[in-house]
Amino acid sequence: MRAKIAKPARRRAKQERAQGTIAVILEAAAQVLEREGYARATTNRIAEVAGVSVGTIYQYFSNKDEIFDALIRRELDALQRLLRDAAPNPTEPFADALQRLLRALVRAQPEAPALFRSLEHVPNALFRRRVEEARGSIVAWVRSFLTIHRRELCVRDLETAAFLIVAAAEGVAMTASPEFYRKRGADELATLFSRYLTASSA
Repeated sequence: MRAKIAKPARRRAKQERAQGTIAVILEAAAQVLEREGYARATTNRIAEVAGVSVGTIYQYFSNKDEIFDALIRRELDALQRLLRDAAPNPTEPFADALQRLLRALVRAQPEAPALFRSLEHVPNALFRRRVEEARGSIVAWVRSFLTIHRRELCVRDLETAAFLIVAAAEGVAMTASPEFYRKRGADELATLFSRYLTASSA
């Protein structure tokens, strides 16, 4: 009986160790990709930076493209989790809600835009396809927020408005300094889009 009871604990410990190893490999892959480029991001180089053997890498990934696919999915999953945690609140005043939405988008943008730019060079359009899928869900999330406040808006094409908000947040993230983006970016974008969304066309 004791042995049977101990198995789940051992299994969980083994799974936790495996997840920890995978996290180390993915972080090493991100570092190599950003600093040295895709061509030099071999499994040998990733293993060296991760401090593990190449054999350990092959326990979890068949090749380096599988590593980068997992890295891409990790980054995009983290982004979407942040947005799910900031679900629209129907009772919140529009101005406050818009600012909160933009702050959520700011937090949802990658902490290291250079990594995302590097991931664009992963072949077979894999990253682009993953990003388009994630962007579609983010635009839908923003559109749901706009729908809640439809009566307060002068803009009628909410799909286009949602796309513009997401594209603006992405653009600022890729070009502004991290300090400006995190501290002022959201508030400035909120001011800009508040006028766009609520100002009359006259």
